Amino acid sequence: MKTNLLRSVAIIMSVGLVSACAQGEEGANAAVASDEMSRAQSSDAAGITTAGQVVTVPVSAAEEEAAGGPAVAVFPAAFRGNWDYNENGCGAGESGTRFRITASEVKGYEDTSKLQAIEIIDDLTVRVVMENESAEGTEVLTQTWRLSPVAGINLRMETGGKTIRALRCDPV
Repeated sequence: MKTNLLRSVAIIMSVGLVSACAQGEEGANAAVASDEMSRAQSSDAAGITTAGQVVTVPVSAAEEEAAGGPAVAVFPAAFRGNWDYNENGCGAGESGTRFRITASEVKGYEDTSKLQAIEIIDDLTVRVVMENESAEGTEVLTQTWRLSPVAGINLRMETGGKTIRALRCDPV
């Protein structure tokens, strides 16, 4: 991607220089200023417009800091709350099968999964990549989650062709 960006910047600069030559010394100074600005942008710009299309590049550390830090993956609000794998688990005072989904974690009885990445498939479906820490060690989990269309009272979690259903404990 960086190679394509540099190629696009080189094309823009070439067009600017040719145009400047046709316009005389004043145009040449504008082309040099444009060239310097393009070089500065190529290292840390959020995007450069080329023929009406925006070519995106990674933002600089300064821009990331100004935006409040790096973008952080979060679970959509519809998925957050208290859930249980057991039909009667929500009614029990404590349950070893209950878990809580926060903005960036799934906290279970004996483990915690931290959200690394999320892909929103539609309003009821997401694909998540999480780092799971338990007594057995750390592993990366990739799952597809589907909320039931009826007020999101069920959550189906698919991993490797197997589906586990959880029930929402919070009132809907």
